[in-house]
Amino acid sequence: MTFRNISARVLMAFAAATLVACASGEPAGDAEAKPPGELRASVDRTVATTGDLVTYTVEVERDPEVDVELDEPGADIAGFRVVDLGRAPVETLASGRLLERRWYELRADLVGSYVLPALTATYSEPSGGGGELEAGEISVEVESVLPEDRSEATDIRDIKPLRRIDTAASWLLWTGVALAAAALGLAAWWWWRRRRPDGSAPEAPPVPPYDLAIRELERLRRTDFSDLRELRRYYFAVSAVIRAYVEGRFGLNATDLTTEEILGRLGGLVRLEPLQARRLERFLVATDQVKFAAHLPAAEEIERTYEQALGFVTATRPREDAEDGESAMPASGQTEKAA
Repeated sequence: MTFRNISARVLMAFAAATLVACASGEPAGDAEAKPPGELRASVDRTVATTGDLVTYTVEVERDPEVDVELDEPGADIAGFRVVDLGRAPVETLASGRLLERRWYELRADLVGSYVLPALTATYSEPSGGGGELEAGEISVEVESVLPEDRSEATDIRDIKPLRRIDTAASWLLWTGVALAAAALGLAAWWWWRRRRPDGSAPEAPPVPPYDLAIRELERLRRTDFSDLRELRRYYFAVSAVIRAYVEGRFGLNATDLTTEEILGRLGGLVRLEPLQARRLERFLVATDQVKFAAHLPAAEEIERTYEQALGFVTATRPREDAEDGESAMPASGQTEKAA
């Protein structure tokens, strides 16, 4: 083997070693490690009109051993109204990481530019380390359903020209209409007189707030609590029943007030005892946790919510109704005893 051949082989070996070193890339210490968790936020539309629903989705992707704590948005998100919310079951990705997804259905009633604020979450690792995750803010534009140029509206038409009306024909027409109305009125009066000898019209008595609340609570008792959507609707409905009962029983406009506003006015209700006011406060706070904080109640919590609602209505029943019911019960008991 000649010296030239040996030199060529040495050069080729050196070039191959150089190519391998270049292909290996940067040292492992310089490569950026993938974070133990990721936080993402998105909307299904960035331009909507008043009354449209905008779905706001928040996703947390994390390693199985990492715990992530995300603060739930409140009842109002950047001026939007939260009309529905929920969460999907935890999903295992092909990479082995876990994916948690939460969604909120938002509605804007006013035209304008809205900004969904940036979200932050904290994570902790088994080793004791931790940190923060962040998802950027999202802009949503809400436009009017009316065209900007009102001349484009096709449902607005010019007024019609004046038309001469025949006075004699118009007088005859209105006279006939008046006579027909009078005849119908007399016929209706005669019919009611024959139906009721005293001449009074039958009127359905209004349903007392207590009876209405008990009836609605009994209906809600038959809810399918295994369905998450039905469970959330149940909490909205049972809260509405108690608010309507408070409005009918105590005269407080509870159906149009927030929980904070209701609690601030309970002290001015003379007919509501302090003990029952505290019971109502616990009920409203507990139902708001499910309605607006995406809390999933256990079976015993669902039962306790129903018992709180039923107990408050029963304890605040008007005294005259309660006395009537109590006076009837001993009489019934005496009859059974005598029998």
